[in-house]
Amino acid sequence: MLFNGSQKDFLYSVAILVGTIVGVGIFGIPFSFAKAGFITGFLFLVFLGAVSLTINLIFGEVVLRTKEIHQFTGYAKKYLGPSARNFANFAWFAGIYGALLAYIIISGNFIFNLLIPFFYFSPFFYSVLFFIFVSAALLAGLRQVAWFESFMIVFFVLIIVLIFIFGLPRINIQNLITFGGGEFWFLPYGVLLFAYAGFSAVPLQRELARRRPEILKKAILWGSLLPIFLYFIFALTIVGVSGETTSPDVISGLYDFFDYRIIFLVSLFGLFAITTSFLALGSALLETFRIDHHFKRIRAWALVSFIPFLMFLFGVRNFIEVISVAGALAIGIEGIILVLMYKAAKKSSSREPEYSLNLPNWILNGLTFLFVLGAFYALFFE
Repeated sequence: MLFNGSQKDFLYSVAILVGTIVGVGIFGIPFSFAKAGFITGFLFLVFLGAVSLTINLIFGEVVLRTKEIHQFTGYAKKYLGPSARNFANFAWFAGIYGALLAYIIISGNFIFNLLIPFFYFSPFFYSVLFFIFVSAALLAGLRQVAWFESFMIVFFVLIIVLIFIFGLPRINIQNLITFGGGEFWFLPYGVLLFAYAGFSAVPLQRELARRRPEILKKAILWGSLLPIFLYFIFALTIVGVSGETTSPDVISGLYDFFDYRIIFLVSLFGLFAITTSFLALGSALLETFRIDHHFKRIRAWALVSFIPFLMFLFGVRNFIEVISVAGALAIGIEGIILVLMYKAAKKSSSREPEYSLNLPNWILNGLTFLFVLGAFYALFFE
């Protein structure tokens, strides 16, 4: 036997958090770094990685202090009341709709890069085709398969390694010693919050570690740190190679530097990732409309599918801006709720947790201020 039961629980718990965090958001990181300056972007990467780790650990302690298993909105209602749940629902809806819109936007670029040797249609055309396919699949009830998601994570790590290996000789150090500044200095904030978002996996981690809940802290730690490393390697390679020509979808700016086989693999991964993510998030939102709001299936499907598509048709097509605002606003609100939830759980919990962070108030207040400031800046200045 390669791993015993507790080791498997730990590995699965780490994998579910890494799989939730690492997704299509990574494609926005190199462009935001190239615009803000790589050193500026790197500082955001490390700082917000630490913030993400802290938030995940905070949620982990809340989960361990509660006998019942809930999701994010359930914990918000339990510790903060119905009003907090309403805010949590708003942030959740905004985050999912922002993600679905981002998938529609970037899908056209991925399909364009895959099919350019054979056909030449616009990315807009391919985005419409993508929407038709995923919305039809959503109506048919197709769901993301767990084994396929695990395969995609391994595949993506291999792609990052291949890009790093082939890109290393082509890296221009001058592309990596830029501070940037001006109007784009804050761009990595929302992009990275979107890319780091993964705390929704913490209750599932708790379920996977139910036989040994004391491993949850270590699992959250490793599951939060690995994406920081992957994001760094990816951004270092792409920005180091393509510099100022780095494109919002990453791939378009790599044609002058990489063999088409690498472009094909990265585009294929991107398309698979957004397809499975669209179906997973879309299904979750559809079930929310059906179960919580008692909508008929067709009406729920229409609300899930056509709201982001209509936004796309009416001109909301900037991938970076969408994930930046969605990250700063939706994840920011959820971060504020998590901090308040943590304070409340410290005072009235139903079980003794396996770990306790004992964070001082100045850190908790600082996190709250950071999320408020970030959301305000993204809404009014980006």
